[in-house]
Amino acid sequence: MIKRILVGLDGSEQSKIAGKYGIYLSKKLKKPVIGIHIIDIRLLEGPFIEDIAGALGFTVYSDFTPKIKEALEKRADIILDAFAKECREEGADCSIVSAYGIVVNEIVNMADPEDLIIVGKKGQHSEFTALLLGSTSEAIARKAPCPVMVTHEIFKEIQNIVLAFDGREKSIHASQYISDTLKDLDIKKVTVISVLEEDSPEKKKHIQELLEEYLKVDFELKFMYGYPEEEITEFINSNLDKYDLLVMGAYGESKIKELILGSTTSYILNHTQIATLLVK
Repeated sequence: MIKRILVGLDGSEQSKIAGKYGIYLSKKLKKPVIGIHIIDIRLLEGPFIEDIAGALGFTVYSDFTPKIKEALEKRADIILDAFAKECREEGADCSIVSAYGIVVNEIVNMADPEDLIIVGKKGQHSEFTALLLGSTSEAIARKAPCPVMVTHEIFKEIQNIVLAFDGREKSIHASQYISDTLKDLDIKKVTVISVLEEDSPEKKKHIQELLEEYLKVDFELKFMYGYPEEEITEFINSNLDKYDLLVMGAYGESKIKELILGSTTSYILNHTQIATLLVK
């Protein structure tokens, strides 16, 4: 069961979509939603400020950092007040919080295993932060102690779900999450896609039996063959009008295999155009 819904807000359009999902799920699941804005302390460090000042062609003066701090705090207030206003208008149970720190670490540290974190795939100035600070949404998804929902550019009510299922522990957890936690969303359809290396009646039977045991909603099972990340991505992006949410286990490969071959989860997050819920 979800205890709280934590939404990362940075003022970007995609974080506003994450906020909409937070409010929507708060109302549907009858759980409190907390809007969180973290002022990244790295933006106040001397070398970063000096680089920005140099790029803009002026000299850093003694009280420059306090002025930046004040501006960032005012911006945080605007972002959080807008979210709180939307929450009140929608009738959601909402609170807001801001803090200083490293964005990923602060959001992860605020979460408990029973929470749900929602973040936009791309944040404010993502063309810069991907190089300067790393991918915030992916880092949160990796480090969080709870499920993480990564949203895309468009908000959609969640009725038709795709479950990526390979029979391993985390995909079983994902199927249980749909059955237990998302049951109040009025789900109309769950389509399960399972990607196999080859056509194997034994493997198909095993997958079917696991789903019948753990996925306590009606589902349609589709088998595909090839590389999971490619097949899942192709299926999702070819059916964007049919599905509202992809649910899957998060980062199921070993660290060594991820290092050598890359992460299936990361590939899907970066290449699909649909909100994705990653279950630990």
